[in-house]
Amino acid sequence: MALLFVRRLAALCIFVGALSGCGSLSETIRYRLTLNVNVDGKLVSGSGVIQVKQSDMRPIFGSMGGAGAEVSGEAVVVDLGAHGVFFALLHGPKPGFGDLGGPAWMLFHAFDDLLKGEIDPLPKVQLLKEKRPSRILQIDYIPMLVRFRDLNDPTSIEQLDPRKLAETFGSGVSLRDVVIEITEEPVTSGIEAKLPWLKTMKTHLDGERYHHLNTLANELLARDFHRDNR
Repeated sequence: MALLFVRRLAALCIFVGALSGCGSLSETIRYRLTLNVNVDGKLVSGSGVIQVKQSDMRPIFGSMGGAGAEVSGEAVVVDLGAHGVFFALLHGPKPGFGDLGGPAWMLFHAFDDLLKGEIDPLPKVQLLKEKRPSRILQIDYIPMLVRFRDLNDPTSIEQLDPRKLAETFGSGVSLRDVVIEITEEPVTSGIEAKLPWLKTMKTHLDGERYHHLNTLANELLARDFHRDNR
């Protein structure tokens, strides 16, 4: 009985230690996303640092476990001066796809050429932290770009085509590239200075509690602009 108790106690200690972070169940990584825009012959950039905490519970729970990611950060603000402001969201490029194409997905796919030898998510994160690479994002990997006709009115949101910024902001505006690079810099904050209504928003952007309308304002939430899971 004493031996059985000791074994159970040891197993419990290992389990609790793993859940508390002593085991290799998660890895945290940060990347800087920079959007470079040509504006009337000059380069204008907006950038922000986003954090991804990647977890893998399979070492503890086996087939009942799984892998997932928590994101901290905010949408990248690109201020074009007299032409206006737009945002690169914490959301994939298309509506209606949940986190598909979102920050964690984009991180791994942007560096697919470097990670093709790794299958499990935590070694992928470890490799990226070791190499600290940078890449220019493929056009289909760029997060959803949006602007507001009125920054004080969340229902005035419009999605932008990264290939056609001139249609919204004028003939002198075009996206040059979007760069992702691994960094250890702190997570960006302060988007509420541009969008103060984010502080209190608990609904979709149109004020609805549920997603039931085929509009962008009913698709998006405050979490597409700001998340803090640190």
